Amino acid sequence: MSSQGVEAMTAVAPPGAQPADPTQADVQRMLSDGFPTLRFPRALEQQFHADTADQRRRHFLASGLIALVVYNGFLLVDWLMAHDVFWLSVKLRLFLFSPAAVFSLWAFWTPKHGALTRLASAYAEVVVLASGLIAALSLAIILSETRSEYAHFYHVGFIVVIMYGNMVQRLRFWNAVLFSIAMLAIHVCGILLLDNFPARLLSPIISLVASTTLFTLIANYTMERDERTHYLLTLKERGLVRDLSRVHEQLQQLSRSDGLTGLFNRRHFQEYFQLVWDRAQHEQSMVSVLMVDVDHFKKYNDRYGHPAGDECLRQVAQVLQDHLRRPDDLVARYGGEEFIAVLPGADATAAAAAGERVRQALEALQLRHEASPIGAVVTMSVGVASCQADFLLKPASLLSAADDALYQAKNGGRNRVSVKSVLGG
Repeated sequence: MSSQGVEAMTAVAPPGAQPADPTQADVQRMLSDGFPTLRFPRALEQQFHADTADQRRRHFLASGLIALVVYNGFLLVDWLMAHDVFWLSVKLRLFLFSPAAVFSLWAFWTPKHGALTRLASAYAEVVVLASGLIAALSLAIILSETRSEYAHFYHVGFIVVIMYGNMVQRLRFWNAVLFSIAMLAIHVCGILLLDNFPARLLSPIISLVASTTLFTLIANYTMERDERTHYLLTLKERGLVRDLSRVHEQLQQLSRSDGLTGLFNRRHFQEYFQLVWDRAQHEQSMVSVLMVDVDHFKKYNDRYGHPAGDECLRQVAQVLQDHLRRPDDLVARYGGEEFIAVLPGADATAAAAAGERVRQALEALQLRHEASPIGAVVTMSVGVASCQADFLLKPASLLSAADDALYQAKNGGRNRVSVKSVLGG
């Protein structure tokens, strides 16, 4: 037995062990480079087996119960194709194999009940491998004892056993390879030991069983590769959530708010925006940005003085906070009289509606601005940009588009919302 096969059967984390998740860079490298041998680094391999143990236990139970019914259902085939040794088949199937199979299923049904069941759960692959080998041996014994004229065709029954191990129970690939070699060996030896096996059937039946073995191994390899890819993607998502939490905790210890308005500052916005972008890339979801500028604010300061200008900015900030309602939306003071907001998951329509909502809310306050060329109240211009985050875009592209949209709104007469599309999203 190869070392890879043995390790795959027994590679579970010791009780109580909590291996550290690999870094995001490690996960991304494995996703990019692939894993043609279907093996992770040792620590991650142990973690993979530990994390998927319960799922595989439940799969073993469901498929094992079905397989046991099918296995005993072959008594009808035994009656039709090996009638002279039917009672031997009954003994092998009902009185030898079935009790052992039922005991194994019971052990997996209660995985925390005693040391024996914990041992059974740890060596699930061995149990599946053993059950397949015993099923194949029982078939070989029946074929060696029968003298039925139909027994030669019954050799294709090995196909069912091979499909059971490689596709139904989904042995780990390297264990499936070992299992398949053992099945072929039992099949070929059983044919060669029979003196009366027809020579004309020798090549077709061996070819049929061998082809089935090859095809099921290809399917098994694909299924395990997809399972491991999904597991890495899950780790990546878990890492993104963990990184988001870690950054949040770190930001609690930093100066992250603007002293005048109470909003988040530019530094916090940039870090949060990067996390939102990373998550949106992973989920292939929408991200929108609103860039806001108070119209003719310099004239406001010149007319009413800086203290009044500061109070004006505080009221603008309150309007933005009150009218960007979703929990994940974040608004920040970007500098001077400029504000910015990120809306995770919002498309262009929703973002434009949010921009119009805050514009109208500020205008409704009726803050006097007699120096404004466009009216007697404080207003704002809003630039909106939206895209579906993907790996062809950089987050700076969305910010640049929002800035361009704001420029369009100001050039178009101010006190309006302008929307700019982002190509490639």
